[in-house]
Amino acid sequence: MKKKGAKTSVEKALDLIEALKEKDNLGVTELSGILGLNKNNVFRILATLEVKGIIEQDKETGHYKLGMKLLSLEHAYIKNLYFLKKARPFMRSLRNSTGESVYISVLHEDSVVYVHSEETKRPVLVNSRIGKRFPALTSAPGKAMIRGKKEKGFFVEEDIENTEPEVVEIATVIRDETESPIASVSVLAPIERYRKENTEFLKKALLETGRNITERLKL
Repeated sequence: MKKKGAKTSVEKALDLIEALKEKDNLGVTELSGILGLNKNNVFRILATLEVKGIIEQDKETGHYKLGMKLLSLEHAYIKNLYFLKKARPFMRSLRNSTGESVYISVLHEDSVVYVHSEETKRPVLVNSRIGKRFPALTSAPGKAMIRGKKEKGFFVEEDIENTEPEVVEIATVIRDETESPIASVSVLAPIERYRKENTEFLKKALLETGRNITERLKL
């Protein structure tokens, strides 16, 4: 019988994957310390995940990193987000009108995960956030979706250098046919460029995009 509070093998494996997402190329000793598991336990989990292609071992260092199979699973998840196909044209339009990168993110437990982007074509870029997760309570998309559960309509939430230095993000919600927030659309920009732009125009364009995607999902 599983002791109360003890983690299952699946939970341990997911913790290991999360550790490798945070810091790639880790050894067994490092993973053992991070996960609080003995080395034999870590070896067994690694062996199983390696057979499935979820993780790979560097033959030179003996360290481990995420495998290509995990990437294909992530792509399959993103492909199956039904609203993305309808959202993409509006994202591209917002990217073209603002000149900045546009993201779609979803809420997962207490974090937001960035699942799709239309990147800016301007020379100064912000590091891509695809596949990354940030605290929902402090990131702009997270605040928008949390607020969207309590309030109706569309609004803008800001994150000015909180998640990432010298970066500004503004976000609003995307709602389904029941008016429940299912995702967030956001604009990400370097803070210096954001300050020089017409911020009211950016916010207005973002709100219009959130409304347009929501309306398209109702069709």
